[in-house]
This record gives sequence, structure tokens and C-alpha cells, in this order.
Amino acid sequence: MTHRNPLTVEPADVDDGPSTILLGITVALLGVLVLAFAGLAVLSPVSLISLAPEWFTQPGTARIIAAAALAAAIGALLYQAVRIAGRGNDDAATWLTLGALLMVPWFSVVV
Repeated sequence: MTHRNPLTVEPADVDDGPSTILLGITVALLGVLVLAFAGLAVLSPVSLISLAPEWFTQPGTARIIAAAALAAAIGALLYQAVRIAGRGNDDAATWLTLGALLMVPWFSVVV
């Protein structure tokens, strides 16, 4: 019996080609955007705050955004767990599912 690292995922047999390049460009653009906002936060925090829309300053908006972010994170972890389990890597899928389940109690804090 050979020992397999539970955190490794076997690469797919499909060559993505241009979609990999498009994904790289998208990640690079998002990185530049994050750096621009970080630079704006350091140089002029008031300018950064003034970019927020009016509805963002209403009471309760932070809870809604935090709940949506938690739901998206949990959904992403569970989606990835299902994909990895489909490839036969049950150990990594179990850890991802556990991570998603450990995030659930934060809903009681946020909502």
C-alpha cells in the first residue's frame, strides 16, 4: 500500500490553455486594484472613506456584508471539498468540510 499525501490533488488531464492565461490576468488586475486601495488608505484615508456609497453607512449594513461573506466562504469551502472528494482525495475533503463547519458558529455572532 502506497502512502499518499492527503493535501495533494492530482492534476486534471485537460489542458486549460487560454483560460489559464485569462485567470492569471484577472488575478493580476485584482492585485493591482487591492494595492491601489491599500495605497489610498495609507496616503489619504478620508478619500478612501468618501468612496463608500451612502447605503454603506446605514446601520446594519456591516452585518449583512459580513453574513454574505461568511456564506460565500463556507460555500466555497464546501464546493472545493466536493470537487476534491470527486477526485478521490477524501482526507483533504474532510478537512475542508471541517473548516466550513467551524465557520458556522460565527453566524450567531454576526447576525
